[in-house]
Amino acid sequence: MIKYILGFIILLAVILVAITVGANNDQVISFNYIIAKSEIQLSTLVAILFGLGLILGWFITGFFYLKLKLKNMSLARQVKRQTLQINELTTSRDKAAQ
Repeated sequence: MIKYILGFIILLAVILVAITVGANNDQVISFNYIIAKSEIQLSTLVAILFGLGLILGWFITGFFYLKLKLKNMSLARQVKRQTLQINELTTSRDKAAQ
């Protein structure tokens, strides 16, 4: 529950920052990119670039999180398999000792 509240507070803070930036920058600038050139408001450009950076950051973070999660699952399977092997060896040793 706290995770959702914290996420909502962060989302609210991002929206508040975007509104504050957008309200103060109404200047029109010329933005050149690889394909073409556009006349766009500075606040719109900042919001777009901020949003793209946020999305890119979430994708990169998600990729590394997924990678770690898969590695954790693999290691958990390996530990389980080794535990079973140890149990088999100790029971066979105990039977041989009797």
